[in-house]
Parts: sequence; structure tokens; C-alpha cells
Amino acid sequence: MKRRRAEEGGSSKKVIDLTSTKCCGKEVSLEEVKQITERQRKLHGYGGEEDLTSVWSEHFPISVVAKEHFQSKTDLDLIGSVDDLTRAQFMQVCAARLLCLGRYEELKARGEAERKKEESKEVQKSLEAERKLQVVNEQLALRDKELAELKSDVEGLKGKLERLDKDKTDLEARVVELAVEKKEAETSKENHGYAMLEIGFKRARK
Repeated sequence: MKRRRAEEGGSSKKVIDLTSTKCCGKEVSLEEVKQITERQRKLHGYGGEEDLTSVWSEHFPISVVAKEHFQSKTDLDLIGSVDDLTRAQFMQVCAARLLCLGRYEELKARGEAERKKEESKEVQKSLEAERKLQVVNEQLALRDKELAELKSDVEGLKGKLERLDKDKTDLEARVVELAVEKKEAETSKENHGYAMLEIGFKRARK
């Protein structure tokens, strides 16, 4: 919790309460406020004596540089020509505009980070899809190879079947030939028997 009170002794002690989780009607994340504080810690601090030309060095002569380079007579006359209230309002306008610009850059950086995160997710999805597609292509190539081998086997079996059909036809023709030869042999045997009987009969008549 943070509280900022009016200076002691004032006519009224106004209190700006920052303990609420709402600001201008919007929810405020105290964790986000803490993260901003942690990130800004180095920028709001001072460094050591390593580099005395650094504006973050604790020995950098800020007032001297401001006086020598940013306090010309023309600028001082311009600043002095307006009253204190005008200068205060001007600084508030500049501060508000810087706040607006700073918030814009912060949101822009966050948006870029989210966009890169989403792009990274899309890249991962694309790589995963490509990997799956590669696996499918490899499986299809394997199936094509198996199919080609099966076609080759079928062609081989067809050739073997044709050869068997030819052998069967040859065997059937040979069976017919053997049957004819058998028939001729039987007829020849019967005729031979008749011839023997005729010879014997002729011998018996002599």
C-alpha cells in the first residue's frame, strides 16, 4: 500500500489512496506495478565510477552540463517570459505526453512479443504438419513398394500358371497318344494270335 499525504501543517490533509485495485474505474494489477518497478530499478539508479561520462554515473556533473549546454540566454529569456503556473502546466503536458508515448511503446513491445510468440507457435505447427506429411509420404512410398512387389509376384504366378497349363496340355496329348499306342498294341496282339492259329492250322493239315 502506498499513501501520499499533504505536507504537514497544511490547511487540509488530503490523502490520495492507492490501496484500491482500481484506477479511473479500471482494474489495476499490483503485480504488474511491482514488475514495472523491478524492471525500472537500474534505470532510476546511479552507477559507480567505471565510466564518469555516463549520465547514470553518480559523479556525472548534470547541473554543470545543463548550465553550459541547456541554459542559453535566449532560452532563459523565453522561459522567464512566462509565469510559474504556465511553466508548471507545460511540464505537466510534457510529462503526460511522455507517459502516453511510454505506454504506447510498452504496449507495442508487448504486442510484438505476443506476435512473435504466436508466430513461433504457427512455425511449430507447420513443422509438426510437415513432419506428419513426411511420415505419411514414407508410408505411401513403402506401400507403393509393397504393391510393386505384389504385382511382380502376380506376374510371376501368371507365367508359372501358363507354363503349367502348357504342361497339362502336353500331358493330355501324351495320354491320348499312349491310349492310341495301347489300342494299337492290343490290336496287334490279337492279330498276332490269329496268325499263330492260322500257322498251326496249316501245319496240322500237312
